[in-house]
Amino acid sequence: MKNNLLRINLTNKEIFKEKIPKEIEEKYIGGTGFISYYLYKEIKRRIEPLSPENKLIIAPGPAQGGKIPITGRYAVGALSPLTNHFLDSHAGGFLGPEIRFAGYDLIIIEGKAEKPVYISVKDDVVKIKEAKHLWGKLFYETEDTIRKDESEPKMRIIAIGPAGENLVTISCPTADIHHNPGRGGLGAVFGSKNLKAVAVKGSGKPSNGNPDKIDEVRKDILKRTKEAKDRGAGMFIYGTSNAVAFSNEMSQYPTRNWQSGEFEEYEKLSGEILDEMYTAIKRPCYNCPIGCSSTLDASVFDWTEKEEVARPEYETMAMFGGNVGISDHETIIRANYLCNQLGLDTISAGSAIAMTMEAVEKGFLKGSEFEGVEFGNRVKIFEMLEMIAYRKGFGDILAKGVAQAAEQWGVEDLAIHVKGLPFAAWDPRGKRGLGLSYSTAAVGASHLRGWPQTSEIPDKSAIDVIDSLIEQQDYKSLIDCLVVCTFSYVIEGGFTFKDRQNILSALWDRKVPRKEMMEIAQRIWITKRLFNINQYEDEKPVDYDVLPKRFMQEPLPSGRAEGSKAFISEEDYEKSLQLLYKKRGLDQFGIPTKEEIERLGI
Repeated sequence: MKNNLLRINLTNKEIFKEKIPKEIEEKYIGGTGFISYYLYKEIKRRIEPLSPENKLIIAPGPAQGGKIPITGRYAVGALSPLTNHFLDSHAGGFLGPEIRFAGYDLIIIEGKAEKPVYISVKDDVVKIKEAKHLWGKLFYETEDTIRKDESEPKMRIIAIGPAGENLVTISCPTADIHHNPGRGGLGAVFGSKNLKAVAVKGSGKPSNGNPDKIDEVRKDILKRTKEAKDRGAGMFIYGTSNAVAFSNEMSQYPTRNWQSGEFEEYEKLSGEILDEMYTAIKRPCYNCPIGCSSTLDASVFDWTEKEEVARPEYETMAMFGGNVGISDHETIIRANYLCNQLGLDTISAGSAIAMTMEAVEKGFLKGSEFEGVEFGNRVKIFEMLEMIAYRKGFGDILAKGVAQAAEQWGVEDLAIHVKGLPFAAWDPRGKRGLGLSYSTAAVGASHLRGWPQTSEIPDKSAIDVIDSLIEQQDYKSLIDCLVVCTFSYVIEGGFTFKDRQNILSALWDRKVPRKEMMEIAQRIWITKRLFNINQYEDEKPVDYDVLPKRFMQEPLPSGRAEGSKAFISEEDYEKSLQLLYKKRGLDQFGIPTKEEIERLGI
């Protein structure tokens, strides 16, 4: 890796090109590791997330743009305006590889432009350009306009819509039609800097690692991918929408704001029916033989003039499906389209709408403005998305986030979140120990931070799955540093630790022992926690490492895990949490010990 860092200060319009020290690469690898290091080292304590002092970091991993398959991703990080915690969010497509084609391994954007701007990156030519003509535009028009302005039809663009411009804390940028680093309010960070977009076109080829070893890794992954595809693995055919039936079967499918883990009409939302109803167009990410990403032929829809629209991913199928009482594919497709255009995170937006619907259903919210806000009302869903993005009516309250809206309305028990981040679409009451993954993740309730390796329901203590959870948290961290796609797990034999080791060893052209890799993962986990601690005043991490009351006190009413809560008791949760703390080198309050920090060289 060339270790090139592109630093852009929007306040004084300065553009620097720096070298990432070799020591930092060896300690943090890249991707989310670089984000954790630079946020921790460079962001001051207790700043405002929407102030010019926050930094926006775009981090492709060291494998992007090369020959290793299933690596067409990138990470984006900042201090989250939604949670006031560490944030890294990931997306696929082509932007990550394009950044490396342009010669960069990291982009750090600082300060705030006086007027709306976008950043143009064409190899060594980096410019901050006026974007007044783009402000207020939806994503697709923004993307088309920049490509025309730059005379680059294949330029890769990440941009915000009106939600980000309006500093909605559940907003996100969009790239490549439908790829979103969606969680935590990154769109608002763009907007707070008067940054409409980052556009990249590169002409180089990344050169790093041992070509022979990289070729060995490439051939092995392609062989095992073909074996899984020939076997008929659903991910190759239906993408992540294939997970709806599985999630429902496992009592983990969010239904009517998490009141249940089963949706009575889940069969209507299967990937098979989606394919029967619409024509899917394969749009795989860069150099990906799995190809789970697709769009749909949009000629059948009367609400868009676009030729194709995004095929909804599982999370969207859940949060705009069962969680708002919808079993109609077109409603979900249109909601997803609106979110991409407006720049909204589908998970957080779906959560906000579902919470409001339950609050109205139970009589906590009354008045004419809430008329029609009920589970299953498709028209109201579209209206509420617009209200949130443009901060109209009670949408202005929901634009602050689920936790913040619930506090303002006095319905805190209906807000399903950790650290302010709404839950991803997998109910922890259906899997033993999963709740601890959500509660201890630095970002909050993300499903992509490692799960304990068990299929058991939480009908006994979680103590004996803690080692598995820590291992999987670390494995996931290593994937997010490289940056390898999470869905690599579908290749024959799964994407193992040995695969991670082989990739890093090929990239670094030396054998990287397990001990070193696990130490890197632990260092990143601790660095993220230290960053969060810097944002606290009188609180301690243990005050935030908690699960919603619904998951701890309300058992599932039906299904495979009927009667289950996330943990068998509050006492078992506390014991499990303290055991994880001890094994992670933390004290009883969740603070890393001085000895652990020194051991890791942070």
